[in-house]
Amino acid sequence: MRLWALGLVVTLGLVGCHNSTVDSAPPVLANTEFKLESDNINTSKVLTTLIDIQPPPAFNGNPYDTAGIGWSIQPLVYDYLCDYSPLPEKTFKPSLLESYEMEGTTLTLKLKDGLKWSDGTALTAEDVITNYYVNVGKSAFWSYATSIEKVDDLTVKVEYVLESPLLLNIAFTLPIMSPSAVYGEYAQEYKNIADNYRVINEATGSYKMTEDGNTLLADLNNRLLEYKPDATEVAASGPYMIKNVTTSEVMFEKNPHYRMDVAFDTIRGLRAGSAEAFATSVLEEQYTLENGGLSPDMSEQVDRRYATTMRKIYVPEMSQIGYAFNAGKYPVSIPEVRKAMVLATDREILIQIAEPGSFLSDTKNTGLVPSLIDTYADEKFYDSLTDYSYNPDEAERLLESIGWSRNAQGKWQNENSEVVQIEIATINSWPTFMLTAEAMSTMLQEFGFDIKYAPMESGTVWSYLNGPDHMVGGVFLAGSGTYAHPWEAYSNLYTSPRIGLPELEPGEDRILEAPSTGKEYNITELVQELFSAMTEEEIQAATHEFMELSNDLCLFMPLVEKSAPLRVYDTTLSMPEAVAGEIQQSFYYYGNMNMMLAKMIRGEQIYFVE
Repeated sequence: MRLWALGLVVTLGLVGCHNSTVDSAPPVLANTEFKLESDNINTSKVLTTLIDIQPPPAFNGNPYDTAGIGWSIQPLVYDYLCDYSPLPEKTFKPSLLESYEMEGTTLTLKLKDGLKWSDGTALTAEDVITNYYVNVGKSAFWSYATSIEKVDDLTVKVEYVLESPLLLNIAFTLPIMSPSAVYGEYAQEYKNIADNYRVINEATGSYKMTEDGNTLLADLNNRLLEYKPDATEVAASGPYMIKNVTTSEVMFEKNPHYRMDVAFDTIRGLRAGSAEAFATSVLEEQYTLENGGLSPDMSEQVDRRYATTMRKIYVPEMSQIGYAFNAGKYPVSIPEVRKAMVLATDREILIQIAEPGSFLSDTKNTGLVPSLIDTYADEKFYDSLTDYSYNPDEAERLLESIGWSRNAQGKWQNENSEVVQIEIATINSWPTFMLTAEAMSTMLQEFGFDIKYAPMESGTVWSYLNGPDHMVGGVFLAGSGTYAHPWEAYSNLYTSPRIGLPELEPGEDRILEAPSTGKEYNITELVQELFSAMTEEEIQAATHEFMELSNDLCLFMPLVEKSAPLRVYDTTLSMPEAVAGEIQQSFYYYGNMNMMLAKMIRGEQIYFVE
């Protein structure tokens, strides 16, 4: 048996408890019906969902504070101008909006009439404008918005500096969580900064903050964070208000002034806590539904325990876990070394020890998740790219082509007969990172590289991987979870410090050369072209350029396209139609846990039947 195969068995055994069921057949879940037919709906039954907040006393009602009403519960407390999903096609479904219209560089927003905050006060255009201003320096909106103005109590007009189909995504990403009665004075100060301390970035055509603006912004942000209201006293624009908070849970009650009736009078948000505490809550059937992370062994235990009742699907996240190479660190600064390491790594084996919901990402290393490749790339073009699936013979040929050879001990040495140690760093507490990095290290060690496996604490690993000293690191990179667009993936990839590109001088374009062909690519211009591309042909052309370059550079080896397993425990909960056990392509099954829940509530697609 090969060493890495033996290591795989040992590693899998370490993931779970002593009675691991890795070698037995996975259970088949019997319950596959999501949409339930009934004439009677039970609104008094409490739905329990998974939340991620800081516990009291740190938890507070400022949504701009990291300890405040954060991303996990914002969709329950705050509404959005539009609900969004890229699946099965790009859709903006008006929520607070009655309508919107984009003409050239002008976006007109029309609110529904009669909207109210949970305290009974009117929600108007002034609140929307306040919300945008408080997000100066926090949202990409102000990189592109020239101005925003109130036309009347229900109408807002936004002027942009350029055209892009992505401007709608950016405009509608923000929840409406800043009533002018509370945040109006802050908004005026943010407006001053937006109006007077931004300049056009000539390289991108978008706005950037001046040095003085950044100074003013930092001071204003600090003052904003001093505001820490009680979360139970916060005015909500969404379907629920916060009723009570403990160290373990948040109770949400129906907003009496919300624009529509909702199917649950009360929602309970239960914190995961530690991995052990979360697993215990799941096994005690504390949740109605959740999408938390479980080890492969624990996930299988849960499947077996609830084999006859639980429903499970996978929700696309458009995010990737993989291994980044530092282009500034020898020997992974050499393209042939990077490619050889990728070819000597059997990703088909590694994916087997990743967490549930992990699917093999792109073996051509284009930077795009497979879910986006079918949408944005031509099939014939994609087929023409180099495939870096497991091929140790090709890895050996590449190393020999640059003068490397094996020494008497079978270790690879460079052209100067030096064996160079290569470090693979990763977080030590996240199963997918830790287990795959260790197995990858074993594979490469067996192939003949001198590998140092370097697991690190969560408090140090990310700063280390953002610095100049790492060689190879397990990272999230080139994700597209916010906009589901190649621009997001490539702007993320080529601005990341984790691939070690040299810093640019002010005004300097990023120019990269493909090692195999010598072709030059102006990354700065390509990113802007991709952002501004209006037609499918323009988007595909720029995307192909990035895919071609990324395929040849091999600065990132994608391993996992992540999806989240959504587990539904209550057999009386009716939900939107879904295909059990598969990744969904649905408007409702996209986004974080409570974003999905809120969309389903607004769409009247989720309720308890009697």
